[in-house]
Amino acid sequence: MPIDFQTFVAIFATLLVFLTSVVLSYDTLEFTAYRILLPQWVGLLLATVTFFTVAVDQVLRGFIRVEEVQRRAEEVQRRAEEAQRNAEEAEFRTRQTNFIAEEEQRRIQEEQRRIREEQRRIREEQRNAEEAEFRTRQTNLITEEAERAARRARIEAGCRAGQIRFQLEPSADHRRELVALLALLEEYRQTL
Repeated sequence: MPIDFQTFVAIFATLLVFLTSVVLSYDTLEFTAYRILLPQWVGLLLATVTFFTVAVDQVLRGFIRVEEVQRRAEEVQRRAEEAQRNAEEAEFRTRQTNFIAEEEQRRIQEEQRRIREEQRRIREEQRNAEEAEFRTRQTNLITEEAERAARRARIEAGCRAGQIRFQLEPSADHRRELVALLALLEEYRQTL
């Protein structure tokens, strides 16, 4: 399997990441016969090279994606041109047939009239559907407003009931209930 340049860069970047992690993790590497000192600047330099290698890898991947998108766009364009050419050939054959046979022309006119009628019917159905959707939206808005009003009324009724309970019997429990209701009113003041 041949290795292309982008694969080579990806493998090289992976090796550099491994080597960078080793260099940044150790101050020295000791082997049986010798010892290698690893100053910090070597690790930083290696990290910089690794960063640029990974950046080159990402750029190459981007180029490959761009080429794939261009290839697909050209294929779509080719298909569109072929479809256009086929449509033009079909139109030419249709004209020849209409010229030769009057009966075929009348049939086409009848078909066009039917298509216009169908389009008119479709437009009418779309208009009816839009009107129904508008009425549904209006109903939903009215329902939501009624729900908000009911929620507001429930909260206000709870507040009034808490106030009356506290005025009739100013106990600690009623005071806590009244404070909780006032906090609820404060929290939902903007939405009420």
